[in-house]
Amino acid sequence: MKAFIVLSMALAIASCAAVDDSSKKDKRGDRHHHKEIITKNVAVPYPVEVEKHVAVPVKVPYPVEVVKKVPVVVEKNVPVYVEKKVAVHVDRPVPYPVEVKVPVVHKEYVEVPKPYAVHVEKPVPVYVQKPVFVEKHVPVTVHIKEHHQKKHWGLF
Repeated sequence: MKAFIVLSMALAIASCAAVDDSSKKDKRGDRHHHKEIITKNVAVPYPVEVEKHVAVPVKVPYPVEVVKKVPVVVEKNVPVYVEKKVAVHVDRPVPYPVEVKVPVVHKEYVEVPKPYAVHVEKPVPVYVQKPVFVEKHVPVTVHIKEHHQKKHWGLF
């Protein structure tokens, strides 16, 4: 923990020294510049003309006076089609049973003697004259566990 604090302090001091050195190097060889501030009195407010150039002419509506103010009614007979839903009675066929002749195979019951004798072939026994041993070396690791006495909080 102490080493961490010492290293962090050394890093902070080194970074501060690097910043100070870089600021001194920039000033070497530069000529001294004098700055002068010039102030002018300007009469406020003064008129300023601003010209705005419009690329496209804009047509602005303007009011027009009518000499005779007479109401004029214009009647036009235009045919308008209105769709109306009209209820029309439609005969709906009532479902009824359809007679279709389907050939049905009738079951035939056959008498079978019980128990029914079934012939099962016996499997042929195969004898091995000599057992064949295949030797294969398999590496096996054996872990030996050491037994340690447990300390019971220093009581024993």
